Amino acid sequence: MENIVMFTIGASIFILYLLGYIMMINKAHKSQQTDMKNDPELILHYKKTDLNRVLNVLVHLAESDGHISEEEHKMIIRIGKENGLNVDEVEKLIKDTKPVEAMNDLPKEAKLELIIDVIRLMKIDNKVHQQETKFCESIAIKLGYRAEVIKDLSIYISNSLDVNLNKSLLKEIVSKFYKSNSRQ
Repeated sequence: MENIVMFTIGASIFILYLLGYIMMINKAHKSQQTDMKNDPELILHYKKTDLNRVLNVLVHLAESDGHISEEEHKMIIRIGKENGLNVDEVEKLIKDTKPVEAMNDLPKEAKLELIIDVIRLMKIDNKVHQQETKFCESIAIKLGYRAEVIKDLSIYISNSLDVNLNKSLLKEIVSKFYKSNSRQ
């Protein structure tokens, strides 16, 4: 009798574990299908004065492998639209890129957003080219981060089932690499 009770308890715990696992997988699958423009965690807010520089950096990154993929183009358009530009304004920025300027004067929050955006853009087409990685590392340095932030953040984003990712967790990872907060 005691064995039957223990077996029943064990089987119940196992079934609850399986149900939890199935629910977690289902949630991850649904989050991968989330419409990016309706997810408030993905809506980025840059100051108008910083937006052109940010979009310019993203265009340079997208072009660093020789062409802008459709996914990269859509992401750049989305970021521009979410920050008050119309499609024509963003298209003009894409066609008329400027040299990448110094960015150390960006507010810290904008730097965090941009470093996360460059990683997302680099990985959005599921192809990471060496030129893209080098460009991202140079941007990280210009923003005041150590280049290693690109590798660590890329690993986290690659290993995550949730394409929308927890932005506060991403910011926590990035903050560890900010030069003023760490010893080299």
